[in-house]
Amino acid sequence: MSSFCTKDWYTVIRRHYILPLLKGCKFMFLLTLSFFLYWLALNFIGSLEGIPYVRMILFLFVFLTLNYAFISFILYLIYFSYNLIVIFQDQIVLIKCSLLLRDDIEVIDSYRIVKVDGFSRWFFANVLWYWNLVIEQQRNDVRLFHFVPLPYKVLLIIKQQREDVLADRKRKYIISESEEGKLNEKEEDIQIL
Repeated sequence: MSSFCTKDWYTVIRRHYILPLLKGCKFMFLLTLSFFLYWLALNFIGSLEGIPYVRMILFLFVFLTLNYAFISFILYLIYFSYNLIVIFQDQIVLIKCSLLLRDDIEVIDSYRIVKVDGFSRWFFANVLWYWNLVIEQQRNDVRLFHFVPLPYKVLLIIKQQREDVLADRKRKYIISESEEGKLNEKEEDIQIL
């Protein structure tokens, strides 16, 4: 699944795929470390027989390292899959969900957005097309989103959404001149009576 998906009336944005890649590197490091410790235990356990409980300590350390590596990687993949930004017609919905720790859903109304900035700095960020997205709301509320793929494309979508919402609000709340003239005539007729 791509990290940027646009459907008929909404856009779903997932964090950049470099994040699971970095967590995968950590997972591979811990896996390699645990296999190295297991190899050391198999080859040199005879020379360590004089130290009490050495087999139990090495087995426990290898077991805990392997379990930590697998569990943390699986939990991060779940967190990565459900850390989404959904842009609807007049709202931005932020979803952060993990299996155990938290379930957060936040809704930002588009008409409250004052300024949107997208930043892409350094060489790898420009080559891989990711970086930060900053949304400033009314009353100095600032939301910062890290590792957003294609931040300039997201910026243009949010800008277009905000313009559409504001134009729609103007149509709803501003009375046209012809309707205003009719209201003034009715008020004059009421005052005469």
